[in-house]
Amino acid sequence: MHYPSQTAKAVLQMIGGVCLAFSCSSCRTPGRIPEPANRQTVAAGNTVPVTENGTSLPANFFLPYDPSTFRLSVGDVVDVSVFGFNDTVAVTPIAPDGKLYYLFLKGIQAAGRTPDEIARDIERGLSHMFNQPSVSVLPQHFARNRFLALGKVVNPNTYPLESSLTLRQALARAGGLAQGIYRGSTIQLASLKDSYLIRDGKRLPVNFEALVNRNDSSHDIYIRPGDILYIASGLGQEIYLMGAVSEQKTTAYTDGLTLVQLVSGSSDRGGGYLPDAQLSQVLILRGALNDPHTIEVNLARILEGREPDVFLLAGDIVYVPEEPYRFARDLARRVVLTFARTFAAEYGATLVQETFFSETSTTSGTSTPGGSTGE
Repeated sequence: MHYPSQTAKAVLQMIGGVCLAFSCSSCRTPGRIPEPANRQTVAAGNTVPVTENGTSLPANFFLPYDPSTFRLSVGDVVDVSVFGFNDTVAVTPIAPDGKLYYLFLKGIQAAGRTPDEIARDIERGLSHMFNQPSVSVLPQHFARNRFLALGKVVNPNTYPLESSLTLRQALARAGGLAQGIYRGSTIQLASLKDSYLIRDGKRLPVNFEALVNRNDSSHDIYIRPGDILYIASGLGQEIYLMGAVSEQKTTAYTDGLTLVQLVSGSSDRGGGYLPDAQLSQVLILRGALNDPHTIEVNLARILEGREPDVFLLAGDIVYVPEEPYRFARDLARRVVLTFARTFAAEYGATLVQETFFSETSTTSGTSTPGGSTGE
């Protein structure tokens, strides 16, 4: 027995949500497309003062981190040696009891102390064996003095924080933003506007788009031990291009994709429009699966430079009509059926047509797409 894929299930959910909206007695008034909102949020109760550089980040976030101030903890591994005596070199961990055991000395309290403090204690303990010993304690591995880079970076991993490191440098340490091949084109896999930095369990309001794309140093804060850097995926959903275009296609959503880029073919992600395309009435279906918005855009005016270009969002269905229409709601109903036939052929087209568009399948008490009960 063949089960639909996860992508097909998502498509059917979208179709069901759009069709449910059509069955309501009223329709949303078409409106202009808002630019994607800044999705960065701050945890409730985490009020952060505004600094002189114009960001909502506290000033101490821009102070370099000094690793020498970090105190050792259980599980850290250190290299201990007495200067001038090669046979005293030992690599040893901080034991579960928080102590460091070296040579013939009793356990020395190490957890919660700096390497220099521990070195001085060892020197005092070895003073009866060596003449003015000079001890060095060098951290080799930190159990806690690290940061984590996850998501769409080249090398997601845990990295030691051995020196002061800014957010941009931390991204570079992880290899930078990941790229991939989508339908023959190299694209960025990251969604910067959905990426975030977590510190002490709270999400910091860092604008990764400003930091990476606009080189805005006011968001280039210093990394602290325990920070979690997460670069979100930009391929969670796709954008669908249909209608009077040279190719009915799905396009991987990436940050900053605009309507002109998609429809006119001004980038390798676009499809190009046909001569008879009604550019003044381009229709976009957008929104939550159970509450879609039908939005009409005058692409002709945008191409003439009379109106600004607009940004697309993941999951948008862009339809370029071949002829003028009076009601966006009626056209959107046809778009959904075309969408099902084009992008979910073996999984959804028949089911959608029989369930939502069959005039003979409605029964008493069941709403039709027109918003009334059975004929």
